[in-house]
Amino acid sequence: MNKTRITLATVLLVLASPVFAHPGHMEHGLSSGLLHPLTGLDHLVMLLSSGFLAALTGRRLALPLLTLLAMVAGTAAGVVLGANHLVEPAILLSVWCAGVLVFAGNRLAILSWMMPCFALFHGWAHGVEAPVSQVVSFTAGAVLSSLLLLAVGYLAGRYAQRMPWLKKGWAAAVFSAAAVLLVG
Repeated sequence: MNKTRITLATVLLVLASPVFAHPGHMEHGLSSGLLHPLTGLDHLVMLLSSGFLAALTGRRLALPLLTLLAMVAGTAAGVVLGANHLVEPAILLSVWCAGVLVFAGNRLAILSWMMPCFALFHGWAHGVEAPVSQVVSFTAGAVLSSLLLLAVGYLAGRYAQRMPWLKKGWAAAVFSAAAVLLVG
């Protein structure tokens, strides 16, 4: 990819409208938390990809658990610190990076640690928008369904180790999701 395309992609990413995957989903606490990672495209892609990358790197538990921990820490940061203008662009960037990382080759082991960093921003968005009375139950539900998505992504990553075409297909699906989120 040449520098012009990378620059254009970066500019579009920064100027993109917010992901809008977060408003209006906390009214029912635990049940909303259980459903949100399964229905929010950004979470779905980020969590499945974190599990996928954990399988490709051989990090069975470390990467998924750190991703969950970072998401919970981000939620707490959002509650305590409030809004941050970097949250939505970082969420969108996380989806794009999830596709790129599949092709990181020998750098994958190091670069895969970006996923927990991005999970921090996914959680932050919830912390900012959460009614204080619902944040704990919503987060508990989100963690439970996130564990399921991480496990599914991990299983897909295990299969991808034996079927190289699956890595390309995975990256194509992730990039398609990033395009949908970018367009809004």
